[in-house]
Amino acid sequence: AAKQAIDVDLTALSSTMVYSEVYNMLVEPERYEGKTVRMAGGYSAFLDQNTGAIYRVCMIADAAACCAQGMEFILTDENYPEMESDITVVGTFQTYMENGTQYCHLVDAVLE
Repeated sequence: AAKQAIDVDLTALSSTMVYSEVYNMLVEPERYEGKTVRMAGGYSAFLDQNTGAIYRVCMIADAAACCAQGMEFILTDENYPEMESDITVVGTFQTYMENGTQYCHLVDAVLE
């Protein structure tokens, strides 16, 4: 299969720039809607105790490794890695509403 064209490749940016770009994605999501994004970081999953929903994220640390931004993603095959694994994920940026709040995530995502 042909490789997907990447619109926003966070793996090609410095740690300072990638943290800034992820912040921009969260602040101005309309600029990224529908774009194919590649990112690398640590895999984590969080359980919402109230709803039972599991949110799976790629955690991207800043240059000082003191802070991190997480980007939720949904894999097409649901074959998620072990917690704390280093991952590279590619998916389509999308926003969604939940309980009156707008969130963003990567859908139709695959691990590279």
